Amino acid sequence: MNERELYADDWMGISWSDWLSLDPSDDELTAISTDPGLYRVRHRDRDGLEYIGQTGRSTRGRVSALARNTYSEEMPFRDPHTAAPCLWAVRNEHGSAFEVSTATPALASTDQDRKGLEEALIAIARREMGESPTANFGRIIPGYSQSGYRSDGYVGGPIEDGETEPNAEPGRGPVPWENVDDVTAPDWIGLEWSGPYRLEDRLEPDLPDAGVYRIWYEGDVPPLAYIGETKAFTGRLRRHESTFGGEALFSVAVPDGMDAKHKRTEVETDLIGAHYLVTERSPTVQFGN
Repeated sequence: MNERELYADDWMGISWSDWLSLDPSDDELTAISTDPGLYRVRHRDRDGLEYIGQTGRSTRGRVSALARNTYSEEMPFRDPHTAAPCLWAVRNEHGSAFEVSTATPALASTDQDRKGLEEALIAIARREMGESPTANFGRIIPGYSQSGYRSDGYVGGPIEDGETEPNAEPGRGPVPWENVDDVTAPDWIGLEWSGPYRLEDRLEPDLPDAGVYRIWYEGDVPPLAYIGETKAFTGRLRRHESTFGGEALFSVAVPDGMDAKHKRTEVETDLIGAHYLVTERSPTVQFGN
């Protein structure tokens, strides 16, 4: 498996297409398959990847929507493509030299596999780059405000010196990637995990305010049942008890940098991605299965 070559045509053991210009005026996107799939975006004048995405519909259609909005005259809304405002800002700041490469493996036809593989790709990219792809996790680059959704009506763009944008706050680096294989271990992936406890006993431990968690059934792992993040463990676990039952086990971890949603989601993605790589499966009900 080619993990380190982010641009390779066999990255992560997947057959990727050639790199095509993302600029819709270059008319190269018609070569993209209309099958469900995954895609990665790079900028020729910048290191690393700018974005990793997936779609259960037409890969060509999804990438084309991203392209149209990235190359629009003003910063686009966050719908139909949430990464477009950030890529628009990168284009405005660094030029238009975006390229895209796609993959449509057979397993992309199912949500559990396609979304699990996307999480694995982002997790590996984070590990190799030391940070997230620029436009993942709803981020924006410094110096720009983020557009809202179309229903909000707010259009973002460059901001004045001294102004701040919460979504431009730096993310959290990757997890340590230690003891990756044992998904219920107290030190899985290099984090310090609590418990485990049964969901029916969730009020017994002194739970932190924010962090990540995993849920599983005794004697039935791998795979885990679910991996999540939260800023309020008590309410979240109460809801999970109604879904998974009181006998399900859970444990929590509080790595550094759990103060912001995008940071918790970055760690959640590392965990789901590592789980997928180890077990070749997403947690059982991770994506609504």
